[in-house]
Amino acid sequence: MALSQAIIPAGWPQSYPLRDGDKFDFIVVGSGSAGAIVAARLSEVPHFRVLLLEAGGDPPPSSVAPSMFGTLGHTEYDWDYKAYLDKNIGTVHPDRAIYMTRGKMLGGSSSNNYEVYSRGVPEDYDEWGQVASGWDWDSVLPYFKKFEGMKDPNIMSNPDHKYLHSTDGPVAITRPETNSYFSEVNDIILKSYEEMGMKKNLELNGPDNLGVSRPHFTFANGRRSSTAEAYLRGKEKYNLKIVKYARVTRLLIDDITSRVYGAEVFFSGKKINVFANMEVIVSAGAIDSPKLLMLSGIGPREVLTPIGIKVIVDLPVGKNLQDHHYTPIVFTGQRGLQSVMQNLLVPTELDSYPVPIQSGFFRVDKWCCSQRPQFQIFNVRIGATASPIILFGFRAITNFDEPFSYSISKANVDREIDITSVINVHPRSRGEVTLKSSNPFDDPVINMGYYRDEEDIETTYRGLKFMLLYSNTTYFRKVGGKIAKLDVGACNHLKWGSDQYWRCYVRHAVGSMLHPVGTCEMGPYGVVDEKLRVYGVSGLRVADASVMMTIPSGNTNAPTMMIGEKAADLIKADYNALYQEKYFI
Repeated sequence: MALSQAIIPAGWPQSYPLRDGDKFDFIVVGSGSAGAIVAARLSEVPHFRVLLLEAGGDPPPSSVAPSMFGTLGHTEYDWDYKAYLDKNIGTVHPDRAIYMTRGKMLGGSSSNNYEVYSRGVPEDYDEWGQVASGWDWDSVLPYFKKFEGMKDPNIMSNPDHKYLHSTDGPVAITRPETNSYFSEVNDIILKSYEEMGMKKNLELNGPDNLGVSRPHFTFANGRRSSTAEAYLRGKEKYNLKIVKYARVTRLLIDDITSRVYGAEVFFSGKKINVFANMEVIVSAGAIDSPKLLMLSGIGPREVLTPIGIKVIVDLPVGKNLQDHHYTPIVFTGQRGLQSVMQNLLVPTELDSYPVPIQSGFFRVDKWCCSQRPQFQIFNVRIGATASPIILFGFRAITNFDEPFSYSISKANVDREIDITSVINVHPRSRGEVTLKSSNPFDDPVINMGYYRDEEDIETTYRGLKFMLLYSNTTYFRKVGGKIAKLDVGACNHLKWGSDQYWRCYVRHAVGSMLHPVGTCEMGPYGVVDEKLRVYGVSGLRVADASVMMTIPSGNTNAPTMMIGEKAADLIKADYNALYQEKYFI
């Protein structure tokens, strides 16, 4: 099904032949998880003329097919940025560099992410609401429901879960039945987690914040449900013009009034100017939104002045970068060729998920009242003899060094392995995005800032120690499973398995979940106000993951789509074009 769906005539919108001097009411920069939604929803108002600018083109078949996400990195559909870690952090990465994959196509990163649907928990948004009015859980839940098209009957038939979900939204959410082998693997692993004290839940976006389950995904019927698929494909409108391969290089700002009145765009080999009668909405993501603002003179004086950019507003643009970083653990399981069957079944899952995957949330600090997760886990089971693929993936996709990657693949030569990612969902450390130069075609400088706050090491270490108990569950004792000894050069002088070793391991064996947020922070001391309007100028908003004050407890695609939905309503309300919908009654 996935192959047939992926090669069906695409139905992607035609690219509008943009000309120098064209005028619209609204210009939206970026068609990603938020931008496509903002543009589509604004175009629901018949008298609004909307321009959506996208630096990439149509998603390829490998984006459409749900199981082929791993093939999109380092292609024309990826901005292919490198992000850097501080000295003595993450030394298993050559040059301490992380591949910061970002979608460069319609749908942005919703077209190349790993499709996990996770919203975070109410406490995340109640924390936002304390700083920015209207962003508490009760205020944002209707916007999650507005985009959500839940297709799982087990959720919608359960009254304790149904009220949190919607079947009417354009983004399809599914958890398809797997083949019998995958199902057996899922049952074994989830039962092992129950032995460890983690509750098995019906879902990860339900009333219980803590527990484990198979995740839900943003795909259905053999097609990825990106925002391009859900909001743009087959939905052409007379008042929404979409321009592909249009790279915005600067915002146009009036020197006297500080009003943003348009954008400079590199299109068809030349620079042109296009104009906005009402507003420009920047939805280029947590890396490129701050880059564009800084190139336009909105950002920290200490960053802009040395590279010759005139400062229009001195704001903390690019600061407050947060990300979910993970620590991988590898457990060896059953020896022999029995588990190879799993690998042979991968081609049958092209319209679904290619490997058995389990996820969940847990705490190690048992405070009296808090149910807010400290950790998220993802686990994938890989059958024996997939070593060459594992070696390639860890080297080419995540930029782990040869010794570390080889030690993982070696563990899989004749045994199944579980690769468990332990994620500190609320890191205290902050990084930053800055500029290399005033040249808009230079990549931004991305410093992840992992473990700048030493408490993050200690917190992650405690989560890791808990997950090591997985090796002592019934199934792993039965099959003679163990914790694989991975080759982390900076820690090899320490006794393997000691507390000192694991703290060293946490510091050096770290990877990115590719969830950057926070670089155009919302709030009184940030970059935008509660209506996402940029301070110090008029006619400009930012609507994407960059406005998040703190990172949610889970994957960031769904929260970013929520921001897109809410942003569109905030804008409509300011122009008396908002009509109440059932989600808000």
